[in-house]
Amino acid sequence: MAGFVECLDSETAEEIINPMEELEPEKKRGQIYHETRINILNILITSLECSPPNLALYLLGYELKKPVSTTNLQDAGVLGCPRTCLHAILNILEKGSKTRYGPTAVQESPHLAELCYQVIYQLCACSDTSGPTMRYLRTSQDFLFSQLQHLPFSVKEHEIPALNQMSWLMKTASIELRVTSLNRQRSHTHRLLHLLLDDVPVKHYLADGEVGMEDESRSVNGFLHFDTASKVRRKILSILDSIDFSQEIPEPLQLDFFDRAQIEQVIANCENKSARGPVICNVKHVHKVLIAEVNALQGMAALGQRPLLMEEINTILQYVVERNKLLQCLYAKRHALESWRQLVEIILTACPQDLIQPEERQLIIRDLLQDVHDKILDDDAAQELMPVVAGAVFALTAHLSQSVRTEQKQLLADPVSRHSQFVLMLDGSFTPSLGSEGMAVGFASIGDSSLHIILKKILDFILKTGGGFQRVRTHLYGSLLYYLQIAQRPDEPDTLDAAKKTMWERLTAPEDAFSKLQRENMAIIESYGSTLMEVVCRDACDGHEIGRMLALALLDRIVSVDKQQQWLVYLSNSGYLKVLVDSLADDDLKLQSLLTPQPPLLKALYTYESKMAFLTKVAKLQQGALELLRSGVIVRLAQCRVYDMRPETDQQGLFGMRESPVFIPAPVERYRQILLPALQLCQVILTSSMTQHVQAAGQVLQFLISHSDTIQAILRCQEVSAGSFQELALLTGVISKAALPGVLGDLDIDINEGMQIELQGHIGRFQRQCLGLLTRFSGSDRLRQFKLQDDHAEGDRVNKRDEMELAMQQICANVMQYCLSLMVKNAPAFEHTICLFTPSLSESTNRDGPRQDTQTPAIQYWRLPGLGIIVYLLKQSANDFFSYYDSHRQSVSKLQNVEQLPPDEIKELCQSVLLAGVDKISTAQKYIVARRRLVKLINNRAKLLSLCCYIIEMCLFILWRHLEHYLLYCTPADSQDSLLASRLPLKSRKIQGNIYQTPRHSYVKL
Repeated sequence: MAGFVECLDSETAEEIINPMEELEPEKKRGQIYHETRINILNILITSLECSPPNLALYLLGYELKKPVSTTNLQDAGVLGCPRTCLHAILNILEKGSKTRYGPTAVQESPHLAELCYQVIYQLCACSDTSGPTMRYLRTSQDFLFSQLQHLPFSVKEHEIPALNQMSWLMKTASIELRVTSLNRQRSHTHRLLHLLLDDVPVKHYLADGEVGMEDESRSVNGFLHFDTASKVRRKILSILDSIDFSQEIPEPLQLDFFDRAQIEQVIANCENKSARGPVICNVKHVHKVLIAEVNALQGMAALGQRPLLMEEINTILQYVVERNKLLQCLYAKRHALESWRQLVEIILTACPQDLIQPEERQLIIRDLLQDVHDKILDDDAAQELMPVVAGAVFALTAHLSQSVRTEQKQLLADPVSRHSQFVLMLDGSFTPSLGSEGMAVGFASIGDSSLHIILKKILDFILKTGGGFQRVRTHLYGSLLYYLQIAQRPDEPDTLDAAKKTMWERLTAPEDAFSKLQRENMAIIESYGSTLMEVVCRDACDGHEIGRMLALALLDRIVSVDKQQQWLVYLSNSGYLKVLVDSLADDDLKLQSLLTPQPPLLKALYTYESKMAFLTKVAKLQQGALELLRSGVIVRLAQCRVYDMRPETDQQGLFGMRESPVFIPAPVERYRQILLPALQLCQVILTSSMTQHVQAAGQVLQFLISHSDTIQAILRCQEVSAGSFQELALLTGVISKAALPGVLGDLDIDINEGMQIELQGHIGRFQRQCLGLLTRFSGSDRLRQFKLQDDHAEGDRVNKRDEMELAMQQICANVMQYCLSLMVKNAPAFEHTICLFTPSLSESTNRDGPRQDTQTPAIQYWRLPGLGIIVYLLKQSANDFFSYYDSHRQSVSKLQNVEQLPPDEIKELCQSVLLAGVDKISTAQKYIVARRRLVKLINNRAKLLSLCCYIIEMCLFILWRHLEHYLLYCTPADSQDSLLASRLPLKSRKIQGNIYQTPRHSYVKL
């Protein structure tokens, strides 16, 4: 060990800048010592890559007989600790670090300093040596602070070593910030953050007798009573400034004797991948190949041209040297940019949030985004640096979006400004003091103009990539999506206040900050015209799967905020919408392979979901729905065979939500991920296609009939799970708008009598099966058990229960809407009402009887249910309404006073959002998570209240129409069990006698 340390401590070692010049004997010895130190460091670097114990750990002074992590590093001579190679390396880097010029080795021996920084990084990055090394550097040496304060290193003659030095040092600083943050060593973390991020002058640690420039300026300014150095460039930005994004490219070869293509092939064959560097060409190997080629030439002409050939060989070798230098320089710049990005991400992600104020965090991110964009958008910037810069832009934009949205949520959650938003519709105990429209919500910390500049730079970056660099655009699409999220209004609790406002108040409400920023963003995007549209649409239709998904997500977002519908018009006119619709046929085969027990990669499923989500967003626009109908999207869905491949459901468990979650979903869940988007698209098209509703209903009906076996299996399925209920909710919504008797007569197609009978049969079967769902979803034993089970369930089960409850009410609402449509469309007058329910209250009597715990017999779907189902559903919905209303009111009250809730209730609310790690988050974060859960619960109850109101209204209407028909226009055929058991045949609208005097055992309960 002593020999290695002595070599590293050698004072006579000297790095030779120009190896071609002749050296004196002393300088030759210095060069030998320098090369020896380089070789020792290379030995340490190579050995550290091996598993312990190894030679490097011995030379650096780590424990070999005990676990390496138990090593207690000390200064040389302390507690008998010998001087090791680690002490020598730190001594090399420490020299000059207390002066204004920085470490001496960086200037005089750049390659040696680079390797020293690399050894330090490897010791800090290795899990065995990280703890002892960083503890020693932090407590005994103050190594990182003393080194970081001199960044950036600017050595113009040695650009590549200087970049690598900064890279290893920044990577080490990232580890230090991460470790001190995890260990809650806030003072160390804050000290480094202050050094890297502050824009005020920092006092350097200087040698005795020296005075820094800042100190001199401060003294003079103190005497003159003003401060001209109040602001300096942030160090993290200065490091970025030191990386030159431009790169000189050597001139292409101009050859007279050798073939250029063959020379390029020779150079490619001689390239070697170094262990810790770029792929470079072996110059000696190239020289050997070319000399052999020249020596193989024969004849007098070859001998006469040999000097010219040798001169051209020198030209080729010089080109190879310049090419190697280019590759090494680009590799060093990528390495430095990657290390800088890693340091920035650690600062924004791993460090405690409260160490950087929210306003300051946004300003820092703004400065970083603007500077990195300015450098990459320069005309001379190297394209090879685009991928790293795009990754940095993505991370910075994500943090900017999170920071701004968090600020806006806090403003919206301010109890003073939002007092009026918690006034209940049915409880008049509060009076609004300030409308939510008048709330001052803006983006004051960063400013709208700064946001607009960032948006323009992201769009310019996208266009600069041209036709290639799709992976780069993938990061930029993600950045743009994060940016557009800033203008989205955060989820707000539906406190039923909107019902108090008139339509005029809603229309004349002033534009809020979110709508204003959204409108301005869209104006900027539209200013780029069809050039940007072409790039995004092309990536959405072709290319890498992740790029297609993000491009589709970006189109989804832009179309939703494009009030002028310019993007929709471009999609339609240019044919991209038709291409997306036609690609569903190609997706069919890929999706069929995903339903096997052991599926291949699921990327085809994710791409399909992104595509269907975008088409659904397009269908929400009336013009978009018409364009999709013209493109034949429903016809394409009807032709897909994957919807007929419904797997068998697992009947072992009664309640599907009890299954343990797995990463790869079960075949049934995968099938639902395929089917549900198609049903949702059909439902949205039926809702949006106002002028072409008949055409849309006819195409959707053809879709249902094409997959009739699957549709009937879903309607008959008895599984109780969130997935099965969502299937039924969407399917009944589609059937209620499409499977109507009048649709066949309005279709503009030729249908023969046999086909019409078949179609009418399908429609009638759908009708009967939908009516049969009322028996199942109006309070049977199975659903009562579900409602009572796991009241204290945690995590995802709570959310599943909420989803199932909402889906059940949606199913009932859809069926009641279907009944209303059937009655209204088939009844030109009241006396010709189509009765869907028999005049019997037996179902209501059985359910309200003394044995409510008995299983109610299910009614076969081919038999019409009685009006007792409607009566029971009406009563049940009324009870549910008051139950949901009480829950809604309690949740609103809790949201107003989250800080006053007991800790156990806060923990319970958090556990329904976070499956694990609730105890590890801070109290402030627990309040944020609890608010998020309460907002979700309030909105869920508001939806349930709306559905209950709709069900009650439909039940009353259907009950009235049936009673009117049975009591005024109908003659009872069965005198034993009927509402009209003792009435005489009615021949007119006049009621003879009091209907309540008739002895009917169940009618009186109405």
